[in-house]
Amino acid sequence: MMLMAVLNKQFLHKLKNNILFFILYTLLFFIICKTFGYIAPFFIGGLLAFIINPLSQKLERKFNINKGISTLFLSFLGVGTVIFIASFLVFQGSQQLVDFLNNLDTNNYSYLNDMITNWMSNVSHYIDYIEGLSNNSINVQELVAKYGQSIANVAKSLLAKTIGLATSIPTIMLLILTLFMSTYFIAKDFDKIGNGFLSIFTDETRIKVRRVKSEAVSSLKGYIKAYAILMSLTFAVIWLSFTLFKVPYGLPLALIGAFLDLIPFLGIIVIFVPVIIYYFVMDNYFISIGITIIFIALSIIRQILEPKLVAQNVGINPLLTIVAIFIGIQVKGVLGIIFFLGLLVMHSILQKVDIL
Repeated sequence: MMLMAVLNKQFLHKLKNNILFFILYTLLFFIICKTFGYIAPFFIGGLLAFIINPLSQKLERKFNINKGISTLFLSFLGVGTVIFIASFLVFQGSQQLVDFLNNLDTNNYSYLNDMITNWMSNVSHYIDYIEGLSNNSINVQELVAKYGQSIANVAKSLLAKTIGLATSIPTIMLLILTLFMSTYFIAKDFDKIGNGFLSIFTDETRIKVRRVKSEAVSSLKGYIKAYAILMSLTFAVIWLSFTLFKVPYGLPLALIGAFLDLIPFLGIIVIFVPVIIYYFVMDNYFISIGITIIFIALSIIRQILEPKLVAQNVGINPLLTIVAIFIGIQVKGVLGIIFFLGLLVMHSILQKVDIL
């Protein structure tokens, strides 16, 4: 009661609405995450239908092509593109992984492993010296041997799962058929689905819902544009620099780095740091120093561009963007970033349409 007497009624009303929004948003996000394995074909189909619908409308208006026919053709094209990209990544990744595993059995790996073990042994002596008063010494050699073997085991396990997935033809065919059918029918009845959803609201609320949809579409396009630029930059820098210094597996590493770039900063660390350490241990200081300079430059550019691009294209405050990214990665990595950035975007949209 004391709090009610001190705080402004309008503020309390907004606070209540914001708390309700946060609860509903969190609940919806949680449900989507937990059920994504079941709804993935329909979710991807919905995204493809969202892209296809305006294209089929243009074809109908300009060339008088029946929407059913154009939607069917574009659905084939969209699903085919998704399958091609997924297949390319799987087969190329598997091929590079096989080459990597084969190289693990060569003398070069044994030589490299011995060098790393000896180098880390020296580091261990320094650690023991510095921490002489500590009873819990760090056995670095044991850690290197343990986790060095773990890397090979993880890689072999990943390859086995990939091969197992590739042999699950009936499941894959069912997923492809489900994806195509969901894409086609959602795209074909896109307007009907939208109108059916709007029909549950009053006329006044319907106007706000349309505004929310318009703002959400604009923000989604901006978000995709921002991260497409950042991921393309990461991909180009990794591929070109590794090609320039003749680092093997440049293309798959660049693809992995681009996708991991959804996790700010961590993506390029995972790619660059092992390469820098490898060439340093192999006494190839030219490549090690060169890759280090590129890594530092890309890190600085990436950290400067990300908040600005997200803020400009999505329409949220740069400081809040940094806060959302930092908290998100601490809480749940990529999912945390998506959750908090989505929270900011949706809150901003609902404020613009006078709902919050």
